Amino acid sequence: MQKVLLTGASGRIGQTFFIARQTHYNFTLTDVRQPSYEVEQPHQFIHADLTTQTSLAELCSGVDAIVHLAGVPDPNAEFAEVLPANILSTTYLLEAAKQAGVKRFVFASSAQTIEGYPVDRQIASTRTVAPANLYGVSKCYGEALCSYYATRHNMTCISLRIGAFEPKDGPPLETKRDLSAWLSHEDAVHLIDRAINADIQGSFIAHGISNNRFKRLDLTETREILGYNPQDDAFETFPMPPK
Repeated sequence: MQKVLLTGASGRIGQTFFIARQTHYNFTLTDVRQPSYEVEQPHQFIHADLTTQTSLAELCSGVDAIVHLAGVPDPNAEFAEVLPANILSTTYLLEAAKQAGVKRFVFASSAQTIEGYPVDRQIASTRTVAPANLYGVSKCYGEALCSYYATRHNMTCISLRIGAFEPKDGPPLETKRDLSAWLSHEDAVHLIDRAINADIQGSFIAHGISNNRFKRLDLTETREILGYNPQDDAFETFPMPPK
């Protein structure tokens, strides 16, 4: 099995992906928080703070692919929060990955990279970024850094612009924008799988939403290049919100 380093393993997406794919990969899991689920051999959990560089060489050693989910996911976060958690950690981890010879890096970007556009406009992956908050700015930096490492250091770096990640049986989504940007747990697992395994090289920005009737992000290139085939539709899963 491929050896995958999964950062942010105690977070919602990290937990969902590990539980769904623990028989498919050999995971090294890391987070600043202990996971709420059991981790058994052949997998291992290593407590690590990615805002420092002390443990990164060990984490990346012998790894086939890195799925970097760690970071502050708050659109209201201030720069003092996103600088270490989102900017420095991604910088340090990509450099450690390069030094260790890791060839595939999957980066959890966000739909917040384009949230400055009107909510009724569908956004193609080739459109210029337009963040509406500093969290989105930090993810734009991560996408640019991935492109740099792919171009200059012969890595394959895939940035996933993740939308509104919520379970099907969770509370109703509050806005039509959230419906259009919804990413189900099942489709998220499939998307990360394809990012790890798709036969591509270089840098690519993928759109991480489900097959919603109206899509905030255009899925054409993500389907074609990653082989992503989402199944869920927020407009069939949740009640229509008032706004």
